[in-house]
Amino acid sequence: MDSTTLAESRLPRHHDGVQKIDHVAIAAHDADASSRWFEEVLGLQCIHDEVVHDVGVRLLWLAPKDATAGDTSFQIVQPLGPGAIADFLAQKGEGLHHVCFAVDNAKDFLASRGQAGGIFTGGYGLPCAFLKATPEGIAVEIVQREQPAT
Repeated sequence: MDSTTLAESRLPRHHDGVQKIDHVAIAAHDADASSRWFEEVLGLQCIHDEVVHDVGVRLLWLAPKDATAGDTSFQIVQPLGPGAIADFLAQKGEGLHHVCFAVDNAKDFLASRGQAGGIFTGGYGLPCAFLKATPEGIAVEIVQREQPAT
């Protein structure tokens, strides 16, 4: 059995709705201090800075200067008080927090994987959710970038 066939035999085949990698996120105590390195060394620029009060975080998005709308971005997540991000930082320190994938319809995507619920309003006011079972201990988020077709 070749490696592709072996992998396919062990994993459910759910490719519906995944559009692209939306962003990669790190958790940091201070988004401004963290962003300086990425701006100065890599030449990234801030494309969006937002506080999501319901989640208790500040989200700072960075991207290359020539990036266009819809390109994959880099996100820095800073806790504004107690919560999941503050707990993550206390346990693991600053670093990679999650990878986010854009999907067609968050509700349908979760339901088709037996993970109904858990949708919250994230950055840009978009529906988001973290998947419950993920490989290698990496948090996986989904975001619905557009209104689903009705």
